[in-house]
Amino acid sequence: MASLKGLQLNWLRTFASVGLHLSFSAAAAELNMSQSAVSQQIRLLEHKLGRRLFVRDHRAIELTLAGRAYFGVVSQALRHIEQGMEGIFNTTAEGVLEISVNNSFAQLWLAPRFKLFTTLYPQISVRVYGVNWEADAPPTSAELEIRYGRGTWPGFEATELLARRMRPYCSRALAAEVLKNGGLHDLTLIDVLGTPVGWTEWLAECADEPPLSHTRIPVDSFAIAAEMAVSDVGICLLTEDLLSRSRLRDNLFSPVQRSVEDQAGFYLLRPRDKPMSGAARAFSDWLQSERLAPTL
Repeated sequence: MASLKGLQLNWLRTFASVGLHLSFSAAAAELNMSQSAVSQQIRLLEHKLGRRLFVRDHRAIELTLAGRAYFGVVSQALRHIEQGMEGIFNTTAEGVLEISVNNSFAQLWLAPRFKLFTTLYPQISVRVYGVNWEADAPPTSAELEIRYGRGTWPGFEATELLARRMRPYCSRALAAEVLKNGGLHDLTLIDVLGTPVGWTEWLAECADEPPLSHTRIPVDSFAIAAEMAVSDVGICLLTEDLLSRSRLRDNLFSPVQRSVEDQAGFYLLRPRDKPMSGAARAFSDWLQSERLAPTL
């Protein structure tokens, strides 16, 4: 049975190079070694494993079946080592950072603050990919994600970003109507689909009297709900944290202060098994500092 004991890292690097190029001479050039030294290391590795990794003839070499399988394992392991070294020892905050962000969070919370990050870290190029729900697949290259959900995603470390208390928001005109009438009465309720808590829960927990029959408009994001509320379409449920610096904040009013706790929230996610780059660490730290900053 093959084991890691006695295996040398340089043998594996040499094997990965030969397996990639299928050439001892090309691997020797890449590794700045002699061709005989490359051949010697491959022989030592094959002896240690007790299996042939290459089929050789006088013109070319090919990976054996075991060699092809081992090449995938070794290549992945070496990439992981390099990424780990980068994350641990290279703290330079520069380069390209790709992040996947919930659309509502991106529009209402991140966009009003993003200029500050680019001012602080001009050497970091951030690519933002918008998604709506956690079922939407982010790009595989995204190093960080901001999702809306319950906070339990296998394989990810999740940090909650915003408070969850939701209360009604609407335009100035509709807010005046609510205050005049002493309640929501026949206002149109804008409901966000896919959220675990909405108007049904708010009315049951916070209304002074049994809820009347309301017209409801379902939408699929908090950002759409906020835009509709500003435009006098109806009244929606939002959190103050999500709106705090949005361009919509000055046009949205909360005529009823009673709130309900959402069972989901916005989270920053990073894979548990991958080290963070300097750029990702800088963005994560900045996000936390902005989250804790007092609202102006």
